[in-house]
Amino acid sequence: MPSTETKLRELTVYKELGMKTAATHFCQWLDGGLLDHIDKAFIQEVDDYWTSHYGKTIDPALPTAFMNLTGRKDKRLIPGKVMRTEILPVFNDYDMSVFYKDKNLYDIIVDPPRSPETLVKNINGNYFDAVHNSIDIETARKKIVTSKTDLIIKPSRSNNGNGVAKLTVKDKTIYLNGEVVTFNELADLYIENFLIQEAIQQHPILAAPHPASVNTLRMVTFRWKNEIRYLLAFARFGSDNDIRDNAGASEGADGIRVGIDDSGKFFKTAISKHGQLYTHHPTTGFCFADLEPIPNFDEYKQFVKDCHKNILPHNIISWDIAMGADGKPVFLEPNFAGTAPFYQLAAQKPFFGDLTDEVLQYVRAQHEKSEPVLMLKDRRRAERKLEEERVNREKQLNVELTQAQKQNASLIEENKKIKSALKTKEDILKLRNDEFEAKEKELKAKKNELKDKKTELKAKKNALRDKKAELNSVKLKYKRTIQSKSWRYTQLLRSVLKSVKK
Repeated sequence: MPSTETKLRELTVYKELGMKTAATHFCQWLDGGLLDHIDKAFIQEVDDYWTSHYGKTIDPALPTAFMNLTGRKDKRLIPGKVMRTEILPVFNDYDMSVFYKDKNLYDIIVDPPRSPETLVKNINGNYFDAVHNSIDIETARKKIVTSKTDLIIKPSRSNNGNGVAKLTVKDKTIYLNGEVVTFNELADLYIENFLIQEAIQQHPILAAPHPASVNTLRMVTFRWKNEIRYLLAFARFGSDNDIRDNAGASEGADGIRVGIDDSGKFFKTAISKHGQLYTHHPTTGFCFADLEPIPNFDEYKQFVKDCHKNILPHNIISWDIAMGADGKPVFLEPNFAGTAPFYQLAAQKPFFGDLTDEVLQYVRAQHEKSEPVLMLKDRRRAERKLEEERVNREKQLNVELTQAQKQNASLIEENKKIKSALKTKEDILKLRNDEFEAKEKELKAKKNELKDKKTELKAKKNALRDKKAELNSVKLKYKRTIQSKSWRYTQLLRSVLKSVKK
């Protein structure tokens, strides 16, 4: 058994090739061995083909699975998502689908040449007979308890066989799943919008692999260029003794399908919805290679094309057709969607066959003109996705808002601290400024004082200079005096006078 590391490495290879490894179909095909062989050159051819004809590449898982299943390399396989959300909305008016899916209206809308005999219809709680006469519940009950054949009861507005059950009538007693029920109990169980038909007596060819179920053909028609064309077909067989042809859980055997070629011959290998291949039926052991061809298969093709003529808003329809005991086709119901990858693997051919190139180019051109209307479930899925994105975006915004509020609170607190620190610094600066101004005044006063002293000193210096000049003048005068003749002549007299004074 490969290790986890090996599996992860293998998944990386698939991812690098453009495969969506988380998709359900990928996991199923991988488990079924349909992705064992990878041809990178072929995958490049697929990319080139789709880029050329459709303007974009696709997930190459389906062409790879088809190659592993059939041994053929075909670039024209239509992936499920492309079919469901891009191609079908171009060709089918899904706003009309609800009307065309009501089984109680098929005999009016489709008016098929052959269909199961309807005994009773319930529409919105009102009862009608096969020719649309309004009847009461007692008349409806009598039609059922007097039936000579087994009956099928089913909701008129459901899909995929949901609610379909077989009724047996013996001695005017109704049996549901082997249990006795009254008609009123059936009415309470299904509430409203259901119908009761005679069970189909199917042909031994389709009954052989699994006799307990009503096995059917799924046939596809396509209105293209004013002509309704048959595209492909495969047979659907039930399992686990369930009445439905799409039921069963044996080893993943949900929906056993066997492809049919254009001549009505069955392929020798069946495939389940889970990608499992079978040469023998998992419940009965019937060998699919022993299936006999469908007689007059061209009649079946024409039958579904004729049915399609009465459904105008839908150009691609998948038909559920039973094979009556006489070998003739019997209409069951139309389907306006379907699982395109499963169709192509079961039928072992591209959905549109040789029309693929021009269909893709047409769809591409339509998408360039306008956005097609998706089927209701895809619209709801898209709405849910948008709502989820809105909720997630709102949650993210709330988280970001909470974070921003926390950051804001933190910034406010930090701002307070900064303001407080700034105020302290401002006070310190103011104090220092006051001290500076005081010192500046003191220095200015001292400067003025020095200036005054300087002026005073200058004045004193000038006074000293004047006195010095005066002294020099006196000295000069004295010097001249003592050098004069009169001074010498009077020297004796001055001495006598000096003595007299003493």
